[in-house]
Amino acid sequence: MNIKKELKHATFEYEEESKSFVINTEEGVVRLNKIYSFAFMRFVVRIAQRNWFRKKSLDNIEEDVLQSDQDELENPNQLKMF
Repeated sequence: MNIKKELKHATFEYEEESKSFVINTEEGVVRLNKIYSFAFMRFVVRIAQRNWFRKKSLDNIEEDVLQSDQDELENPNQLKMF
């Protein structure tokens, strides 16, 4: 069984028989075995979570800045992880 997702500039494909993940682009082809496919998946999930948490943290910081003085924060652009 193959799972395939075609986009404008790339095609992603998972081949069940060989358990490999293939990325086809105009520049070339990348083939990942099951270990590297899993590592790539974890990397993508971490980036997605990081961006989601960053947006949520920035929203909280903006609210804090509006409620408190600017002098209290060392750098209002820094992220605070709770």
